[in-house]
Amino acid sequence: MTAIRKIKAISPIDRLGDIRAQIADLKATEAFLIDEVKALGLGAHEGDLFRATVSQTADSLSLDPKAAEAKLIELGVDGRWFSRHQKTRAGSVAVRIVARKGA
Repeated sequence: MTAIRKIKAISPIDRLGDIRAQIADLKATEAFLIDEVKALGLGAHEGDLFRATVSQTADSLSLDPKAAEAKLIELGVDGRWFSRHQKTRAGSVAVRIVARKGA
């Protein structure tokens, strides 16, 4: 007869903690690599297996629709009110990675 070794089941708490630690390590590595790809500059960059595209969006402004609606209910709105309630969305640099097609 062969002896069957019973391995103590790993707690789901410990498994989850281990997975989260791995995810944190991967996110740190991802952030480092994204910075390296961004340093290559805007445009498309080829790897052996993947292609990266670095693009940039400009800053933009938008008007808070709830604030505008509330203010429009009142009479006598002047243009200065709208300029004080514009929201600024900061520009950003995006990195997109896709698998290469063909050689």
